[in-house]
Amino acid sequence: MDRMPLLGDRLAPYVAESIHELLWLALMAPILCLELKIYGMWMSGGERRLSKVANPCNHLAVVGNFVGALLGASMGLKEGPIFFFAVGVAHYTVLFVTLYQRLPTNETLPKELHPVFFLFIAAPSVAGTAWAAITGEFSIGARIPYFIAMFLYASLAVRVNFFRGFRFSITWWAYTFPMAGSAIATIRYTAQVNNVNTRTLSLSLAIISSFTALFLFICTILHGFVFLDLFPNDIAIAISHKKSKEKHRHLVSPDVEACNLNACGIRSPQPCCCMC
Repeated sequence: MDRMPLLGDRLAPYVAESIHELLWLALMAPILCLELKIYGMWMSGGERRLSKVANPCNHLAVVGNFVGALLGASMGLKEGPIFFFAVGVAHYTVLFVTLYQRLPTNETLPKELHPVFFLFIAAPSVAGTAWAAITGEFSIGARIPYFIAMFLYASLAVRVNFFRGFRFSITWWAYTFPMAGSAIATIRYTAQVNNVNTRTLSLSLAIISSFTALFLFICTILHGFVFLDLFPNDIAIAISHKKSKEKHRHLVSPDVEACNLNACGIRSPQPCCCMC
């Protein structure tokens, strides 16, 4: 009985020191399993190869590496965050080049989904913050992805006509995470390079991000509970599905149609099994 408290006293410091690492591993294990499947499909080919399914939404499959690396580095870990950061950099480079090429095999996004193009900003901005957390300073390795994110932010911000002309939908929330990530990265950069320009930029991006999130929250409440048109595409999807069925029905061969009719001219409930 006297050994039990002694054993507990010895295990308590170990558990207290390793609980954050175990928690981080538990959170990142499902992400690693999903990445092994997704990146494997991108690489192995088939119907889900990256050159065919690539669109800005695929950034969500990459940015998790940088978020996990940032979380692990904030807990004081080293090797695990560097591992996920390296995996994220490799696959972000491949995805970035694939999206810029705009291969003929890629599906063109409808205009209502144009807000997801802001996801281009998310990965490099979080990557810069993650590398700064790993190394302890906003060094050159952190500034390179940060400057890439700022350039992409500016290139998207000047294309006003590309992001207007369609009604509100849930996809507008794609603006919030990239804007917040770039604002946080700019604040971290300002802590390293403190001058009037960086302070102005960090304040401006923080205000834009905050007001965008507030505006989208209000619009979501209004369209969801007042106007009741938060999901306007449901009717369009149903109509297109019905049209596709009708189109498929009209494409039935006349020989097969005649084969499905019995001698009395009545359609048989069973499909034709003969070699017409």
